[in-house]
Amino acid sequence: MPERVTEDWCFSHGRVEPDDENTYRVCLECSHVFQTEADLIRDHNAELAEVRVRQPGAPVLPDATSGEEIWTCPHCIHDF
Repeated sequence: MPERVTEDWCFSHGRVEPDDENTYRVCLECSHVFQTEADLIRDHNAELAEVRVRQPGAPVLPDATSGEEIWTCPHCIHDF
């Protein structure tokens, strides 16, 4: 981690993740930047896939097809 953490520091990944006016969404807790809706959907669905592997038979939501279906950051689980 740098000596002084900047506002574009992603705490989930330990790196700078700058955003701009074209960024789809930024987590207000960990500051992870989802540049596109597809990035958010991919990361969210990857987390669901891991849960299915770790806990077979556990009830898990279906994969998301839209960013509007995702209410939490897939990296820190904080509400958007």
